[in-house]
Amino acid sequence: MTLLEGVVALVVLGLSAMGFLDVFRSGASTAAHARDVSRTVAIAESAMESAALGDLALAQDALGAQDPVISRRIVARAWAGAPGVTEVVVVVTPREGAPFELRRLVREPATSGVRP
Repeated sequence: MTLLEGVVALVVLGLSAMGFLDVFRSGASTAAHARDVSRTVAIAESAMESAALGDLALAQDALGAQDPVISRRIVARAWAGAPGVTEVVVVVTPREGAPFELRRLVREPATSGVRP
């Protein structure tokens, strides 16, 4: 084997190793994104379940007790479609990504205990 063949073999080996490393990097990035999405959905669902049980103060506490990097808000307003029904909207936005919004109609008194 000549020196030129050895250099070419090392270049081919290096390029194929770079391809494998890129696959591992993108896999790790995808796993991190999936973790952030799962955490976002879990926070929103926890707050929504508390709100559906009629305790928006507990729902707001559930939103506030989680990751401080994620922005969140909860809104309850009377639904125009029927009296005695409240629309609860929970919006959770991860540090990188689109906001995740959950909407649910609940029976009154979903607005009791709301803190400003």
